[in-house]
Amino acid sequence: MTAEDEVLAEMRALRDRVIGITDTALASRDGLIISADTADLDPDSMAALGAASLGLAQRMAAEVGKGLLRQAVTRSSGGYVAIYAVGSGALLMVVADTGVDIMRLDREATATTEVIDSIRAGRTATRGAGRAAAG
Repeated sequence: MTAEDEVLAEMRALRDRVIGITDTALASRDGLIISADTADLDPDSMAALGAASLGLAQRMAAEVGKGLLRQAVTRSSGGYVAIYAVGSGALLMVVADTGVDIMRLDREATATTEVIDSIRAGRTATRGAGRAAAG
């Protein structure tokens, strides 16, 4: 299995572990799509907007002196878009409906970013696709 296949498997496993996730995408920090598990959303638009959103959120976190940004979440009337930093060069975008357990989403997506970062860096990691779902 290639690294790209492993990343996509992790994104699909995240969707399987958290009820309410509808789409996921991995993009570079400059807004280029790396991998996507989306149905009706344009991955290229997701990548560009996700990179811009993360950059703005990082600037806000730095300006108010609250430490390193962990995630940026947008809540709308129809659900959530959560953006997580993946190492220093990528970001994971997760789209979810209004019924998602946001705490579980955060816990599982954070763990997934660590695994994806390891895959991209060529390190061995415990794969989420093979993990049993927790709580």
